[in-house]
Amino acid sequence: MTTERAVTSRLFTTSVIEGRIDLDEKYDKAYNNVMNLTRDLNEEESHHALNKAFDDRKVHDELCLGLLVSILADQSKASRHYRDLTLVSRDALKVVTETLIHQIIGERFSRLSESTRRQLLWLVRELVKTGINNVEGVVWCLLRQIAGGDVSQKNIWLAESLVDILRENRPWLDKFPVIVASVTYTYLRILEDHHAPQFASLRQKEVHFVVGLLRERFQDCLMIGRDLVRLLQNIAKIQEIEAFWRDLIHNPTSLCPSFTGILQLLQTRTSRRFFVVRLTPEMEKKIVFLCTDVKFGMQKRYQEWFQRQYLNTPESQTLRCDLIRFIIGCIHPSNEVLCSDIIPRWAVIGWLLSSCTSPVATANSKLALFYDWLLYNTETDNIMNIEPGILVMYHSMRPHPVLTTSLLDFICRIIPNFHPPLADKVRLGVHNSLRQILEKRVVQSLDPLFDNRHMDAELRKLIRDTFPEFCSNSVPGDVKPEDFVAPVSSASVTRMDLMVETGLDFGSSTVNSDNDVNNSNHIGEDDAAFSEDEEEPPILNPPPSPAPNKVKVEEISTGVSTPVTEVVEVKPKVSDVNSVEEKVDLSKHLEYLESDMKTILLEYQNEKDTKQRCDQLQKLCDLIFSEDLDQEEVNNLTTCLCHLLADDLTPGTSLLPQDISAESIQESLGRPLYVLFDNLITLPEDDHRRQPLLLLLVEMHKITLHVGYHFLYFLKASNIKTEKVQENNECSFLTYRDLCKAAGQKDFAGFIIKDLRLCSEDDPRVLSWIIPDIYNSFPKQTRGNAELLQLVLERLDSSQLHDLVCMVLQGSLQMFDNSSFATILEKSLQWETVEQLFLWQLAKAHEIPVDCCLSVMPKLKFTSHSATVTNTHGEALSNILMMLRRESPSEILLRTLLLREFRVEDPTVATILQYWVQRYEDKMAKLINDVVNNKPQPSPNKRKRNQSTKANAVPLDQVLSHLNHLRTACGQTTFFALETMQDTLQTAQNQCSETQKKKYGDLFALIEEEDEEEPAPEPQRKPKSNRGRKPKGRKKQESESEEESSEEEDVKKPSRKRKKNNQVGSDSD
Repeated sequence: MTTERAVTSRLFTTSVIEGRIDLDEKYDKAYNNVMNLTRDLNEEESHHALNKAFDDRKVHDELCLGLLVSILADQSKASRHYRDLTLVSRDALKVVTETLIHQIIGERFSRLSESTRRQLLWLVRELVKTGINNVEGVVWCLLRQIAGGDVSQKNIWLAESLVDILRENRPWLDKFPVIVASVTYTYLRILEDHHAPQFASLRQKEVHFVVGLLRERFQDCLMIGRDLVRLLQNIAKIQEIEAFWRDLIHNPTSLCPSFTGILQLLQTRTSRRFFVVRLTPEMEKKIVFLCTDVKFGMQKRYQEWFQRQYLNTPESQTLRCDLIRFIIGCIHPSNEVLCSDIIPRWAVIGWLLSSCTSPVATANSKLALFYDWLLYNTETDNIMNIEPGILVMYHSMRPHPVLTTSLLDFICRIIPNFHPPLADKVRLGVHNSLRQILEKRVVQSLDPLFDNRHMDAELRKLIRDTFPEFCSNSVPGDVKPEDFVAPVSSASVTRMDLMVETGLDFGSSTVNSDNDVNNSNHIGEDDAAFSEDEEEPPILNPPPSPAPNKVKVEEISTGVSTPVTEVVEVKPKVSDVNSVEEKVDLSKHLEYLESDMKTILLEYQNEKDTKQRCDQLQKLCDLIFSEDLDQEEVNNLTTCLCHLLADDLTPGTSLLPQDISAESIQESLGRPLYVLFDNLITLPEDDHRRQPLLLLLVEMHKITLHVGYHFLYFLKASNIKTEKVQENNECSFLTYRDLCKAAGQKDFAGFIIKDLRLCSEDDPRVLSWIIPDIYNSFPKQTRGNAELLQLVLERLDSSQLHDLVCMVLQGSLQMFDNSSFATILEKSLQWETVEQLFLWQLAKAHEIPVDCCLSVMPKLKFTSHSATVTNTHGEALSNILMMLRRESPSEILLRTLLLREFRVEDPTVATILQYWVQRYEDKMAKLINDVVNNKPQPSPNKRKRNQSTKANAVPLDQVLSHLNHLRTACGQTTFFALETMQDTLQTAQNQCSETQKKKYGDLFALIEEEDEEEPAPEPQRKPKSNRGRKPKGRKKQESESEEESSEEEDVKKPSRKRKKNNQVGSDSD
């Protein structure tokens, strides 16, 4: 028995080479504890024994683990022990799920015995059926264990077992969008492997299941992004998939009302989470090791091992796509790795491509390599995802010219053939990729690649036709083979930050792809940056020219810039523009629009009646809903609308009526501009017609920021019009967030501030009217935002401030809280006096405690009767004094005040000390005594609950400076005559250096003055003779007599020391 236990495992397979592991000992111990506890007991007694044992927290985890091992190792006891586990566990089976995720499935699934695997799937089925917390993590780990390109019996069994579990528990699955998307991605991928006749029943089961998910949970599947399209293309010949594919292309809204079409998917970058789920943890470790730890030139034996292990069958060739997508999307080496001799990513990808034995898999692998090129967006995509593609071609020109030419041919032909309706978009994406590669200096030049004289003439012509702007005008034969060198040196890469990646955090709970991958396309300080003249115009002083958008489109399509003289300027007001010039200006843009749209705009231009104009704009909205506008049409329509609506955008008077009422507010919404807004907010969020109108407003907002605050005014005013302010306000203001998202702005707070800043300049009344709704609708971005608060306060008058104060007191408005006030206060020190005073009025309304101001106290400066006030903070200090005046003194407050730098010209500390001494004399004496008796260097073990409290002792010199100021500036001498203060001064005097004793001699002289004024203190101090140092102080006077008793002789030495200190004090007098 002993020998058997030493070589076998309850859960894992063992061999002569791979014996028992450390976990086996742990699992055996836990299992034996459970068996010993329940041996010879019936079910009820066993349950009672376990329930009692689980009360002990120390053995809880071990017993949970023991029951888990029993379930996995013994099928006969599984049901009973699972029932015991669910009934007696105190942590919602957290120990069980974490053990499954991190130890059994995550790390050692491949070593599980066959019986253990079957029990594991039985357990997962029960956990899912019961709805245990975190079981979704267990399911995700099992998805990873379904290996791509593996049609072995074990892998097929796992895929079928898991799909059965998920089908049986579909309501549970629908609760987890991330798992829905991961399951869809996984089974779409492995369907490609299950094409053989023997897998027909399994394939049909998987197809039915995954198509059901796609059709019923398409909103969840949208998070997969562009790789969803890639997987669907690979299996598009399956009948059910083909039907879904037709709906995806021709009837997108049947899948999801807010889904606009395949372009939306292709423009969404796939999260690294989905690339990870298609590699088993063992594959992931090995491929990461190969790309981050193996030296270039030493990789052959590792590649051969990986080939034998995972890529040695015809079916396994499909795994190459998964590996390439993982390397591109997840392995982003740091500059340190890039500059080392570690094998680069392009070399690993080149090996995967060149060693592929299947033509279909090779074509799919090339698509996987260039997939992020097709609709590359410099703003949202990561250059690290396109870098391997260009480097594989560059570095393969000499050793593997066939690979380079095949990749070049592929990238040229994929542009028109990937999806013909999107050929222009794909061309633009590839051009953006190449332009970004050159701008970031991933390669110095494309000439050696595109003008290779060894290249086939037909391919050279194809390249020149496809990429004319990237091909030089020189004769191709002039390029020498010696030019085919490494495109970027290590030193060059070091200077660029574009390769920096924060790490591989696959366990993150977020599913947002923007958080998965570092999107920074930053150019290093030493790199040459291109002019941004061709980019969108900066949104600064409205209204700017709309032409750059048009120029951008034309340059992309023709490669020729439009002359600046042809650019049409949008004027701020129609009345400022000559009528002849108006028609000429509009005609240049109207010619790009359809006839119906052109007619409506011309009628609007000639119409003078406001109501008729509103009707014309409504017709335009209806036309927009029914048409599919391309970007060029949107740009030209935007320019026309900004020009025609200039009177509405800059009316010259306040949008807010003089007398605010429901009727007057409704009348103010009669502007034609507001027809666009009204159509937007009335459409449901999932209505596909909403997106074109939203994009149109985004383009208008880029041209003139006036659109932003007009929209905010409309949102609040429309709620008042419907008399459902509280009910609709929060919901309608979320449309403004949609505007920000559609504009691609990640800084929502900055987006709000830009709009409100223009509003504060144009219409301060509107700003004060809408600001409460801004704070209530977007608390995360606004509350505690110092920049926004200053923007509001600098435009307020006293009446508007009173309105805000009333709303704060009513509880309907919160502009900041205790945690953010200290930061706001510190920043407010640079504000104007009126702005600071308004801030303190709001602080009082918010009931900000004085504790929130203490951290700023040391930074506040003040000088009495100063000729300049630029470096003083009288506004903050006076208000803090008023707050302190209402507080009872405490050690925290006192220490904070005494830590303030002493300056004779600053009466702040002395003032509040004087105020407290007059009202809390005894308490102040006790607090000052406590401060003085603390050691200058506190113990490091002392608890630190407040930065300015007990953890930081006040330097003695600082305390004495403030006390001396209290004595001189406020004439406080009686306070120092208190017994406690006498004690304090005596203690301070004993701790002082000779220099300090001279410096504060007048203060210490109060000790002597006290003793001389009371020559017979014996009767009064006798009851307190056992407290403090007073008995010693009293006996010092008596020690000069030579007739003292022996008891008095015992204290003679300290008496002399005190007399010496007093003499020093007298000398200084």
